[in-house]
Amino acid sequence: MSAPSAATASSSRLPRWLTAIIVGVAALAFLPTSAGGFLGDDFVYIARFRNLPWSAWPALFTHDWSGGVWGNQLHELRPFAALSFMGDAKLFGGWAPGYQLTNLILHLAATGLVALLAWRYTAGHVSATFTSGLVFALHPAHAEAVIWATGRVDLLATTAALLFWLGSEEFTDHGRPRAIVITLGAFFIGIFSKELCMFAPLLLVLRWLVLDLRAPRTVWFRRVKILAGVLVIFTAYATARRLAFGHDNVGYNLWTDAPAWNRQAAHFGWLLPVLPFTGRAEWANPPSLATLHGIWLTLAGLTITCLTFTLWRRARFAAAACFFGGIWYFITVFPLTGVIYFSPRHLYFPSVGLALAAGLVIAALRAPAARTIVVTALVSWFALALLPAIRPWQAAAKASRSATAALERELAGAPTGTLALTAVPETLGPVWLWAWSSPQCYGAPFLARPLPPALVIERPVNYTRPDSWLADRNPIETLRAAPAAAALFVSADGQVFCRLVNSAQLKAAATALATTGVNNDTWTVCVKSLAQP
Repeated sequence: MSAPSAATASSSRLPRWLTAIIVGVAALAFLPTSAGGFLGDDFVYIARFRNLPWSAWPALFTHDWSGGVWGNQLHELRPFAALSFMGDAKLFGGWAPGYQLTNLILHLAATGLVALLAWRYTAGHVSATFTSGLVFALHPAHAEAVIWATGRVDLLATTAALLFWLGSEEFTDHGRPRAIVITLGAFFIGIFSKELCMFAPLLLVLRWLVLDLRAPRTVWFRRVKILAGVLVIFTAYATARRLAFGHDNVGYNLWTDAPAWNRQAAHFGWLLPVLPFTGRAEWANPPSLATLHGIWLTLAGLTITCLTFTLWRRARFAAAACFFGGIWYFITVFPLTGVIYFSPRHLYFPSVGLALAAGLVIAALRAPAARTIVVTALVSWFALALLPAIRPWQAAAKASRSATAALERELAGAPTGTLALTAVPETLGPVWLWAWSSPQCYGAPFLARPLPPALVIERPVNYTRPDSWLADRNPIETLRAAPAAAALFVSADGQVFCRLVNSAQLKAAATALATTGVNNDTWTVCVKSLAQP
């Protein structure tokens, strides 16, 4: 049994009208989210790459892209993600919608590539391609990746992985030299954008072996050429990581890590999506570790059984659905046990398999009425699930924009040496707001009159290096010596309060803090009392 051949799948091109509908729906779903402000890591990375000279960019191939700004080294080689921020910073400065537009363009490109793959693997099935494209376009896990500027690392790597995947299939069919250059170039960009891209060649080889083993010798010869190029690039990447980080491994037993398996349960709930569908949290009361292991092993066994059975019955669409819905899931999601926090954007690449599997299920249905019902139900469910996923990001981005504008307004007529005293939540609901974003969020290009770090005192949890906040800020003495301050308070529900206060009020606040001590809570109370009339 083999998957649909290139000759069958490419006998007609993906209709432009179908592409326009799928990509258009994706654009309409996310365009209303582009009017907000920056969030969390955005401030730090944009400030960093805005000032990074072009000549310094090549060094990012062998150095952590964060530059140690958080106070510790991140084991992340992401020069092409950094390059995208450098370009956006030059074009858009502190205009947040510009960065979000770049994210949206990447999402639309990925959506179009998913539709092309669905068209290929379903032999030009319109309903199936429509379903795959829209399941991917509207998946609720994509809200974070598309709306949050920093989420573009997943968008960029996944788009590159999909271009690599499609280019590999085209090259093995037709052998055009230009195709292999584009294919390997995409893989190079992808793996140096985010580590997830390394799974694309593995999944592709498994598809060839499981679903298309009987391809002609000429096709296999071209496939070997692709894999030889992949090996060269992967060797270069591994060498770069060794130069950057030395011996680099997980260092603990993921199988026995209970929090990691809690995250696995949350990933499963978001990917389908099924209950518990929460804003960002993991399961509050997850099953036991043994139960989670049992569920995972049962699902793996069912996937292998279904794949074996459908291959034996020569049910090509059903077999391909088992591969993309099952094998793709286990290879792309299980490694997320090594990521120490839960984030829906990590499912951007895994959701490709889900989307393709959904289209292949539609292609396998023979009854038109049943097909219509399933298509309508699937697309409607994902569209409805996207709405509650988007809302928290819109609310946080709106609060961030309002807070920046309020601070800008109060500082406009302030005397020289005026402080910015802020108490902004690190999160707003499930979304990072200004966590670890200071003092960059008060500098260029986010404020027209950028503040030097010495004139900023934020909540300790919003400082990029919270452990050194007290020594760096010396809040009590700084308050006593300041001529004035713009006090900014943002409540837990996103309401913004900001006003200019004088030196007498600051001295009184310093006296109160000296009595209570300074921490996140006492600082918040202090700024709230100053910011509210």
